[in-house]
Amino acid sequence: MFARRPLLARAAALALMVALSGAAGCKKAAPNTPEGVADSFVEAYFRQMDQQRAKEFTALGATRMLEAELKEVQDVRKDGYAPGSVEVAVHRGQPTPRDERIRIPYEIEIATEGGKQVRDADVELSRIDGAWKVVRVGVKARDAAPAP
Repeated sequence: MFARRPLLARAAALALMVALSGAAGCKKAAPNTPEGVADSFVEAYFRQMDQQRAKEFTALGATRMLEAELKEVQDVRKDGYAPGSVEVAVHRGQPTPRDERIRIPYEIEIATEGGKQVRDADVELSRIDGAWKVVRVGVKARDAAPAP
């Protein structure tokens, strides 16, 4: 009986650790929060390269930016081109309030045949008609750290 108790206790502790590590690793924000809207936009725009879908999460200047991009690529896409499967990793930074808006930085890592490209994206959101919307997006290329 005493030999089984430590085994059961260890099994219970292991199960608890697995459950807690899964919960702690979950960083998905609720869809109606600034982080959730920004994450959805970043997923559509940077990871899936789908400007039309990304437009659902935008207003004002960000919508105009995407409409201009869609116009630029419409002929290429009409001929059947679709963005290829490129590996894109996204890392969200800490949100920062700015007046009535919230800015959320992202690090975007794009793996290409020529190597890794890193971009810093600054996604700014504002509450429009009661819902959070991406209103501005700034993207700057960054030199990737050399591979070891």
